[in-house]
Amino acid sequence: MRPPRSRRSLLATVAAVVPFTAGCSEAWFDDPETPAETSTTVTPESYDCTDLSRPEPRPEATSSTSTFEDGSAEQSLEPLEYPSTLPDAETTTGAATQYAIEFEQAYRQNALLVEYGEATRAFDLSVTDRQSSPIGADGETNGNVTEANTAEREESATGSNGTLVSLVYNLTTETTDGNNTKWGVRAVYYVGEVVLRAVYGGIANDPTFDPDPRERAHSELVACLR
Repeated sequence: MRPPRSRRSLLATVAAVVPFTAGCSEAWFDDPETPAETSTTVTPESYDCTDLSRPEPRPEATSSTSTFEDGSAEQSLEPLEYPSTLPDAETTTGAATQYAIEFEQAYRQNALLVEYGEATRAFDLSVTDRQSSPIGADGETNGNVTEANTAEREESATGSNGTLVSLVYNLTTETTDGNNTKWGVRAVYYVGEVVLRAVYGGIANDPTFDPDPRERAHSELVACLR
């Protein structure tokens, strides 16, 4: 019968193996083809534009129409089409901001119809604050562009590598179950060859770029403009 190995020989074996596995673990388990979850570099080619994440109600999905005592009828809600191109604007950031507002309106209304269908009664999204910033070639934002200084930043905003847009809004919905209002909702968009959307989990006071939609862990691919 072979005698058991001594404690000293076991420790020597472990010491010899640990450096080897420690040095190789990252190389073995990291997939070089998978972008880092926290990277702020957007590579459009790495996104699958056939797999968009956004609510798509059935074409026939509409809210039911209510008739009041005076005989008038409440207008029903219908699914909204998502904008497919950037609207005309004086600056790239202005176009991106308008696009993000239209897209968020469609996203929220369509999500309501998907969930409640004919039980939907009313929908209102009111933007209370907004902010946008062009992104430079180095991936950094080139300062904040608000309505007050858009004209001053027109040259730098045009031709940027995508734009970050932050929207803060109040959302009021009505269904047969009652009314619901969400205050201080913040949605942040990256608008470029692809469109990425992220939503802040708390009540927002300011239109900051948190969460950053360029980080895959926080965002969803909602559209492609290429």
